[in-house]
Amino acid sequence: MTPEALTAEDAALLSAAAPGTQLQIGALCFFEAEPLKDRRGRLRVAALRSHAEARLGALPRFRQRIAPVLADLAPPVWVDDTDFDIARHAKHHRLPPPGGTEALRQLMGRLLSEPMDLAHPLWDLHLIEGVGSEVAGGEHQTEAVAVVIRAHHVMADGLALHAAATLLLDPAPRRYRSRPHQWSPDETPGVIDLTARSLAERTRRQADLAIDLTRTFTDPRQIASLARSLGSGLPPTAPKLPFTGPVGRRRAFAWGSLPLADIVAVKEACGATVNDVVLAIVTGALRRRMEAGGRCISARAEPRALIPIGSPDSTAALGNRFSITNVLLPMAVDDPLERVRLIHSRMHEHASSPANPLTPHLFAIADFVPPPVLRAVVPRLLARQPLVNLAVSNIPGSRQPLYLWESRLLGLHPFIDVVGNVALIVGVLSYGDELGVGITVDPDVAGDPSRIATELRASASELFEVLR
Repeated sequence: MTPEALTAEDAALLSAAAPGTQLQIGALCFFEAEPLKDRRGRLRVAALRSHAEARLGALPRFRQRIAPVLADLAPPVWVDDTDFDIARHAKHHRLPPPGGTEALRQLMGRLLSEPMDLAHPLWDLHLIEGVGSEVAGGEHQTEAVAVVIRAHHVMADGLALHAAATLLLDPAPRRYRSRPHQWSPDETPGVIDLTARSLAERTRRQADLAIDLTRTFTDPRQIASLARSLGSGLPPTAPKLPFTGPVGRRRAFAWGSLPLADIVAVKEACGATVNDVVLAIVTGALRRRMEAGGRCISARAEPRALIPIGSPDSTAALGNRFSITNVLLPMAVDDPLERVRLIHSRMHEHASSPANPLTPHLFAIADFVPPPVLRAVVPRLLARQPLVNLAVSNIPGSRQPLYLWESRLLGLHPFIDVVGNVALIVGVLSYGDELGVGITVDPDVAGDPSRIATELRASASELFEVLR
């Protein structure tokens, strides 16, 4: 594959995490165990690695690494990993007896606290045995195998990674058949060549930005839109809350599921969206956590949530093509249905407010800042950002069952790494009749995520009971 310089968005994300950490995304998946085992009851690890490798033909980025350029003059470049080895990326684990939820949680915490090797493609798969029959949750009472797919955010946003991950699966059961998979890496160009390519690409993007900005500042409609946006003043700051603080190196993860039918019923009753209902459930959970900690619930201290919004072409290729918005969560409102309606109104107000024409160029600043400066400055800025307390990401998935060979996917739960001073991120991904929830935290700031998962279930039950 032809070497390709990182985009401005990807370069910024590569620089976002503090030293010793990485901004990772992925999912914890559960599959029926029996179809993935051989006649002796052993997980078919070699065959699973071969299956993954055979599907990588549609995912060339998964065989590429990031190569720095001369003297860090420009963004690094994607090049083929001439030392690619599927065994390095598809790893096998067996939980210590008796296994189960707690052992899996501990392993997940270690995985999410562990940076990936920047000398090789920034993704991996973890095949995990010993999880038992109840860890998958819901109505599933069959023995499960857990599979964790993990990637650096520089490779993809949530939508793109989900699309890539599902390429490993099939819409119907299919017996495993070994298929030959031949791949030869392109030779890595010399550092002078890579530097020239990256500088040329960055110069081209800088020129494109200059043209776009010229059009913006010579278009009366765009100027008026910019004036209205600036006239609204600086964005309000978020309150100081117990789950906001400088993120360290430790991670913890908890998961659960919510019934999609009940969420849709609330959505229709309130004239809202599924995302509005999810945000209302998160709001109720935060309210419960604050009350359990003896903290006062005040309308003057409403949490502000960051909401990533995927671009319509996010699934077209790997990379990052998302925008962001934010919303105040009405934690002081007692009525759970009123929370849904109020969040819907606030989200609609955001969507209908005049857009700042400079917002699409936010990440373009990365093309004007030397990479060493980005790495030094961006983590410090994020560690002190005053605008949001947490993030909530809702990714649409498949309503139809998916299979790994003849093993049905029982559930999947997304994770998005915490960063800066946002120590709590809730990921939601629909699959079948459920919304899989994943809660990622820095436990030294936000505490035990399993307690937040418990409060999420209680908040959802409270909301659903109102309609019954």
